[in-house]
Amino acid sequence: MSDAYISRLQRFERARVRVEQLLAVGRISRSDALLFYEGIFLRAVTLFEGLLEDLFVGVLVGGVDRGRRVVPRVTFKSHSVARDVMLGGRSYVEWLPYHHTDRRAGAFFRGGFPFSNLSRSEKRELGRIILIRNAVAHQSRAALRQFEVEVIGAIPLMPAERTPAGYLRSNFRALPAQTRYENIANTFATLARKLCS
Repeated sequence: MSDAYISRLQRFERARVRVEQLLAVGRISRSDALLFYEGIFLRAVTLFEGLLEDLFVGVLVGGVDRGRRVVPRVTFKSHSVARDVMLGGRSYVEWLPYHHTDRRAGAFFRGGFPFSNLSRSEKRELGRIILIRNAVAHQSRAALRQFEVEVIGAIPLMPAERTPAGYLRSNFRALPAQTRYENIANTFATLARKLCS
């Protein structure tokens, strides 16, 4: 399951590299590139939420190898029935911020496993990613203020890098060169492997 998610992230990365090449030779504008970063970032987040849901339901119906530590409190024979029970009459459930997943996992699985496998720092990192998502998706004054205070904080950035899209495109490190978006995608890949192993 994590392999399919990581494959999508790799596809996004190949497209990101092409966008940067086009920008470097003047074939697209910087604003086009920034829109692209926002788009692949939002897709990476929503696909991660989809991975959480698919893993959750897959474990409930036995379609995903559970391992010894993963003990569902109830099991289902059908994906659709498991989804209906998980939804509890709502049209969707929230997976992020991660405390939603933790709470749901505690109700459905003994000890919350495999969802409780994430460390506090990994959950904090997911929380930071959600603040970026909110700033990109909503662009509200409150979301942008939270982004400015809790994500950017004291990080020394150029003015153009202090926007959500500029931040995603900015350098996370110089050697080897990596953007903040790439770092987030790597974080998602690591968490997907950890949850699905």
